[in-house]
Formats: sequence, C-alpha cells, structure tokens
Amino acid sequence: MNNLTWTCHICGDERPDAKISVLSKPLGIPGVEAKQNIRYCNDRQKCIDGAEGFTFFKTESGGDGG
Repeated sequence: MNNLTWTCHICGDERPDAKISVLSKPLGIPGVEAKQNIRYCNDRQKCIDGAEGFTFFKTESGGDGG
C-alpha cells in the first residue's frame, strides 16, 4: 500500500504519506482536555512554519464578523 496519501491542512495539497507529518497540540478550549492533530508537508518550510499557528477552531474575539 505505497500509494497512501494525505491532505496537508496548511497548503491543501494531497501528498504521499512520507511527505506528511503531524503536529499534535492542545485544542485550546478552556475546560476541555483534547488535542488537535495538524497534518503538514514535512518538506515545505511554509507548511512547517504554518502548522504551529494553525487551528481548526476560530475564536470569536478579534474577527471581522465574517
């Protein structure tokens, strides 16, 4: 099964398994102990750098009201 691929959460590209890493970090919701797993390209500096600041959950403060 050498053709396993994953989608990078940072750039959105579908990449082979060997080119994807995962950063686990706290969910960031007070009172909730859980982690979010961020997939990123391990050979692209913009994805490596972007993974640290990425979150699946947007905060309500500081937004444009979108």
